[in-house]
Amino acid sequence: MKVKRQKHVRRILTFYKSGFGINAPYSVLIDGTFCKSALQFRINISEQLPKYLTSETKLYTTRCILAECEALGPLLYGPLMVLRQFNVHQCSHKATLPATKCILHACRTPTDKSRFFIATQDPELTEEVRSIAGVPLLFMSHNAINLENPSEASKKVAAGVLDKKLAPSDEQHKMLVALKQAAFGEKPEKKRKRKGPKGPNPLSCMKKKRKVIPESEQSKKTKRKARKRKMKRHVVATETIQAT
Repeated sequence: MKVKRQKHVRRILTFYKSGFGINAPYSVLIDGTFCKSALQFRINISEQLPKYLTSETKLYTTRCILAECEALGPLLYGPLMVLRQFNVHQCSHKATLPATKCILHACRTPTDKSRFFIATQDPELTEEVRSIAGVPLLFMSHNAINLENPSEASKKVAAGVLDKKLAPSDEQHKMLVALKQAAFGEKPEKKRKRKGPKGPNPLSCMKKKRKVIPESEQSKKTKRKARKRKMKRHVVATETIQAT
């Protein structure tokens, strides 16, 4: 295997190890399409996969995959003979499912003992597996086995795991605050409470009370007004007489 291929595989395996805890020995779940391509390219899966992944590998199939190959008859007779050499992973579902659904079920319900690499040539299954984080994909191309680069779903989940690992714990954060305070005399900033907008003064919203004037004062005011009117009339009459 060329040096570039070795570095490529090592980099991807390190990604899945640090992000999802997938360690050797690796478990590989293989379907009929992968075995068919292996026969066309004359590749011995049992010999080449451990060399390509540079580690011990355990090869698996399922009873659903075997049943589908048997149902197709002579078309997948060769792949069926190859699949029968591998270990049979016990499916958790009772009824027999199509091979693609069985593989997807194994991907979506992983355990510590069954975190699989998926080896397939089915394009529809490949697209479905890419949407599940933490599932490595193997495929045949140019007469060789290849490991696909991590999908976007895997990269997002791995980035979140890395952030959690790098972030300081609560105890470490307290220690950092104490060290800063001791070294630079910095005091931890107190969080100020945000004050919301104040409402209107309830006293200003009250209706003004009308003053109650006693009757004696009202009569005095009316008398004063009447006197003023009489005075104005008298002044106007004298001014007209003088003018004539």
